[in-house]
Amino acid sequence: MANQRINQSFLALKERAVLLALVRRLPDWATPDHLTAIGLCGAGLTLLGFIGCHWSNGFLVLVVGGLFLNWFGDSLDGTLARHRSIERPHYGYFIDHSSDLIAQTLIVVGLGVSPYFTVGSSLLVLSLYLLMSSYTYLRVVTERVHRLSYGGMGATEFRLLVACWALLAALLGPSVVTGQAYGFAVLDIVIGGLSGLTFLGFVVVIQKDLTRMQREEREFVESLQPVLAAHESSMLEPSMLDVDDQSLIEPATN
Repeated sequence: MANQRINQSFLALKERAVLLALVRRLPDWATPDHLTAIGLCGAGLTLLGFIGCHWSNGFLVLVVGGLFLNWFGDSLDGTLARHRSIERPHYGYFIDHSSDLIAQTLIVVGLGVSPYFTVGSSLLVLSLYLLMSSYTYLRVVTERVHRLSYGGMGATEFRLLVACWALLAALLGPSVVTGQAYGFAVLDIVIGGLSGLTFLGFVVVIQKDLTRMQREEREFVESLQPVLAAHESSMLEPSMLDVDDQSLIEPATN
């Protein structure tokens, strides 16, 4: 039984059209595993590019290129498998999402060690990403629903946000990161506040899910009661054997 995939991100419809056009043009020798490897290499290049930005903003070209490769490989591996009907439900799911966790960690940590962000803020962003990923995987296991976006934000929007922030920070200069208020970096205060609101929203969503699941399971159990009662009743019915018919229970005599 396949998982129900839900993608309601801002760019979902346009991105789907682009992916379908690309997947039809891939050579026959290309496999989903090749694309997964490209996605991971892209994340590694993004990390190296962010580190290089300490010496020159020119390394932003490597950052943007790495993010593009990460999008290309990560978005097309599953699309190619579905297009060619070569899905591997367990292996594909495992390698796809484990590589996503590795890739997003490399990207976010890279942003944190770059001149355009702080390590503390990047770790907050990474913790929220891992939190939402865990929630996504729980929904897959408990309800077979695979959400690919939250609040209009999916992996593609996140990559674009990272790229746009790095370009903007490079344009505005180091004051974006070094600005202080009340003894803390302004960037850390903003990211901390947004992270706190996101976490509270996550707790509310979990509570709503628990209430809904409890109600659905109770209704399911109640719907089974008539069936169970009928089954128990049938088990208690007397035998169809007529015990008064001696010929059926005693041997015939001459």
